[in-house]
Amino acid sequence: MNIGKGAVMGITRRKPTVIILFTALIVLALLMLGLTNKKAELPENWIFTVDGYAVTEEEFHFYVTEQRAVTADYFFRTYGAQVDEGFWTRKYGKNHETPSEYAKNSAMTALLKTKQEQFIADERGIAPYQSFDELKSDMEEENVKRAKMDDSGETYYGLPQFDLYQYMQYLSGARWPDLIETQVKKTKMSDAQLQVEYASKSADYIRVADKLTAALATAGQVKEEKVLNRLDISKEDTESLKFWESLAAASVGETVIGKYMGEDVVATLTTKPEITKLKLEEVKDSILYGSAESDLRALIANTNELKIVYNGNRFSELVVN
Repeated sequence: MNIGKGAVMGITRRKPTVIILFTALIVLALLMLGLTNKKAELPENWIFTVDGYAVTEEEFHFYVTEQRAVTADYFFRTYGAQVDEGFWTRKYGKNHETPSEYAKNSAMTALLKTKQEQFIADERGIAPYQSFDELKSDMEEENVKRAKMDDSGETYYGLPQFDLYQYMQYLSGARWPDLIETQVKKTKMSDAQLQVEYASKSADYIRVADKLTAALATAGQVKEEKVLNRLDISKEDTESLKFWESLAAASVGETVIGKYMGEDVVATLTTKPEITKLKLEEVKDSILYGSAESDLRALIANTNELKIVYNGNRFSELVVN
């Protein structure tokens, strides 16, 4: 039998390029396995998974804690129930509702919405998904960082220290503008749809001028006609802003009493601020972004397609008390 140079006893000698390609595929497979390990590795205390990501008792308890006050309020308003010994497992009403199950269901709803937002941010390359333990660790690092900045007199934005709920809200707020930007590209509106939306809310698309005139006087003084400019009022001076807005909403000849620039004043409106109707082109972006944000919120709220796998009876046996 003639055995060719390229084979020995049925074993084919592979060319170097084939070996290199095969090795590359193995490396790629290992990398992909490493990326999915985060889903595959389940801690001992997991009670269910959401799209493959574990939720531990500690994490679920965090959401339950956030729903305890809401649950107590619901049962008080619905059944007049007071939080006492046995409250959480007592049955109420014709449907035999228990506060424990109500709190668990409310917690699950809140958790799934949070997961959905995290998954969307991950899929769109805005922020990688982080487990509960990773979020806690990051929060602790951020708190240490802010404490050091406080000591050194450095400037930062937000709270000096976060609890976990505040930190998760902080992260959600930070990624929200980027999420909307990605949603704008997905939310398509034709010119006809824009026209319909513009027409339905045309009363909202106006610009109110910043100036009005009024006959104004402080206590015991003679009224004098003055131009009041809203832009002259600082954002912190809420009393003056409220007074200006009350005047702007009044009819010509109507008198308004209030506090303006730190003084008690009485003013009679003589000229209302001009109101300009904005054109479609001026509010087009506002309509698009508003529609995109509405679509994004609906997408986050729609958690029906998330796959939940329970760890035996661990979830059903959980009792809030």
